[in-house]
Amino acid sequence: MMLTSDKLVLAAPLAGVSDTVFRKWARRFGANIVFTGMVSAEGIRRRDEKSLSLLYYEEDEHPVGAQLFDSSPEAIAEASKIVEAMGFDFIDINLGCPARKVISRGAGASLLREPDKAVNLVKAARDVVDIPVSAKIRTGWENTDLSYREIVPRLSEIGVDFITVHPRSRNEMFSGHSNWDIIKETVALSDVPIVGNGDIYCGEDALRLIDLTGCSSVMIGRGSLGNPWIFSKVAAALAGEDIPKEPSEDERIEVCAEYVSDLISYYGERRGVRISRKHVAWFTRGLPGCKAIRIAVFSAESADEIYRALGLRKVFSYANT
Repeated sequence: MMLTSDKLVLAAPLAGVSDTVFRKWARRFGANIVFTGMVSAEGIRRRDEKSLSLLYYEEDEHPVGAQLFDSSPEAIAEASKIVEAMGFDFIDINLGCPARKVISRGAGASLLREPDKAVNLVKAARDVVDIPVSAKIRTGWENTDLSYREIVPRLSEIGVDFITVHPRSRNEMFSGHSNWDIIKETVALSDVPIVGNGDIYCGEDALRLIDLTGCSSVMIGRGSLGNPWIFSKVAAALAGEDIPKEPSEDERIEVCAEYVSDLISYYGERRGVRISRKHVAWFTRGLPGCKAIRIAVFSAESADEIYRALGLRKVFSYANT
């Protein structure tokens, strides 16, 4: 699936979140393309068990991409070939992760300080695989750093299939507001499709982003946490259809419980409960009794305790009527 015609909805590669459960729910609710969270290319080529486990996907997730990070072109090239052989539809190279543990390895956003290295890293993947290769970038290291102006045209020249732009610098992390004017600028700088990313929380946001910038498609990240409905809303908005209504409180709880069930089925009860805690907090944010739910969930050790904690919502709802 190329990004040259229809406006598409992409689910962002979110480290620690974009597992097979998240991706299947994103697809179910309308995401056109999903990605793994970022995976170490070095770990993949060394056949590290944890790295390979992050690449697990199921057939109903297609089209699905693998996001790789590293500072070594050799590791990126070898990992890209492995990922292609595993049946992935896309490879995305991370040039924007601001996390300290990634930066310390000379990967992610640290590459924005070395445009030559950043471009060569992506080219290493582009040269060895036949599936589409994309890159996800930020604007630069600091607010005054405009390295995207050099990197975007060069990525376009080497033949990447699309570029996702998150218009914040590394030092901004996720603070303030993303500067959509920068996305508009990158559209003019690039001969390949630009995917806009940053501060998309509803269907109207996605429409405004495309109208303002001329970007090809949109990628949704933090707005999807505990909120798979955003994919259906954005997909409807981009298709010119009526945007679905907000889910009811009961629907949010029901979907949350089903999501938890899927996590526990995939990871097993002990690990699944631990992973469920953050998702329950996201799903129940703003609901009556959400604080009590979080307290109960973060001390839960069993699936039954999670489900009982979700039942607290009804208690608080009745108390407020």
